[in-house]
Amino acid sequence: MRLTREAYDQGALLSYEDLAILLTTSPSTVKRDIRHLRKHEGKFVMTRGVKHDMGPGLSHKTQIIELYLKGYQFTEIEQKTNHSETSVMRYLRGFTQVATLHYQGFPPGQIRMITRMSERLVREYLQLLSDYQANDRIAQLVNPSKKGGENP
Repeated sequence: MRLTREAYDQGALLSYEDLAILLTTSPSTVKRDIRHLRKHEGKFVMTRGVKHDMGPGLSHKTQIIELYLKGYQFTEIEQKTNHSETSVMRYLRGFTQVATLHYQGFPPGQIRMITRMSERLVREYLQLLSDYQANDRIAQLVNPSKKGGENP
């Protein structure tokens, strides 16, 4: 985590391969360790693949939305993910757009076309909707007129 944060602070992003070389281990070990940090300790490790949504892992946008749905406040999300409030709000607006279109009955292909998001990101957002369907924050995003609603 320290290596990726230092690199990011200097305007660089490290890949699993970069980290493996620096840590004298294999990329698969780095991948396994980062997955463990994310799943079991709630840590967010900024790598090149995460930032640019490369590879089979979850998009960093999806990870940020999931933190929001789990109840984290904006300042906590910003600190965990090294993203600005502006970025977090932009991701929430995109998620809200996908959720609204989904609840209006649009199929994933049309949602992708309307939002101009990748098929992968729309699929991940729809999975979040399924996983967190009873979440108050989703209801507040989709129906901001309800008490306590946020308007991203």
